[in-house]
Amino acid sequence: MNQASSVARLSIKDAGYTESEVRDLVASNLGMFFPGLKTISTEFSRWEDSARRLDILAVDADLNLYVMEFKRDSDGAHAELQALRYAAMLSVCNFNDLVQAGYQYRQKANPALVVGEWESELLSFLGASSPGDIELPRIPKIYLISSKFNKEITTTVLWLNEMFGSISQDLDGMDITCFEVGVYDLNGQKALHFDQIIPIPAAKDYQVRARAKEIESAKNQAKSKRARTVSLLVSAGRLKDGVKIILNESKVTALAPLEASEMVAVFTADNRFVWQNDGQSYDSLNALTRALYDKHGVALGTIQATQFWRIESSAFTLAEEADTLALSLGKVDQGS
Repeated sequence: MNQASSVARLSIKDAGYTESEVRDLVASNLGMFFPGLKTISTEFSRWEDSARRLDILAVDADLNLYVMEFKRDSDGAHAELQALRYAAMLSVCNFNDLVQAGYQYRQKANPALVVGEWESELLSFLGASSPGDIELPRIPKIYLISSKFNKEITTTVLWLNEMFGSISQDLDGMDITCFEVGVYDLNGQKALHFDQIIPIPAAKDYQVRARAKEIESAKNQAKSKRARTVSLLVSAGRLKDGVKIILNESKVTALAPLEASEMVAVFTADNRFVWQNDGQSYDSLNALTRALYDKHGVALGTIQATQFWRIESSAFTLAEEADTLALSLGKVDQGS
């Protein structure tokens, strides 16, 4: 809307509209306001043990789900927290949930609609031939829409995107977008206009690349620290051929109960670790620990596995022993 900048901008409240009126208008014309998106339902509430209702649930052709929350004014307390709750609950949503919710939403305007017709329409939009081809992501995208955002919300959103956002185009992360909506009177006709304020569109690719670089740097630092830990313990004679290392159960409570063989590995002369559970030799404790988590079907993020294991004769983890050795060596260097 090029004319928007030359006419008075009203908030949703000042223009006399309610949240639900704006929501329904946007939902009925979603592709016009947000190209590429298709409305599944308004007031989505297909989850157990909760009466909460999501303003608009939408989807795009790449199978991304969208949590869309509307607030009339800047006093929309906890809008971002509410949207996060919805995103978390949607993380277990499946294709049938979309079909049923979309059917109920559309049947209000078209009682003669058959559920199979809507399912075919949705499959066509998603470029799929059958429900079996649909695998929804676990991290829905979030759109927050308000006449104005207070600093608490914008600061929180910026922090969430920075800390937990995507690190590449192929790896999903938290993605929260804030739009300020205004109502304009153009020759007696009222029109809605949306301005994306977070993230700034031109900066999004840069933010993704910057976060990827930060994570890669952190991984390299962790890898370097793991290597130093093992080297220090070998040099000090604490790790040598045949030494048993034991898993600290308190670090892996998500895997309980564990078999005895899962908790023991043996260090070998070639600086590798043989896991008693499978007899395989691993080039690092991280690789061994990841194999343990994979066996139990539990996801594992970036870790320092030397904090998980200890030498059989010691009460301290490998990382703690290495830190103590490093401090001792530092004192020796300072005194010489």
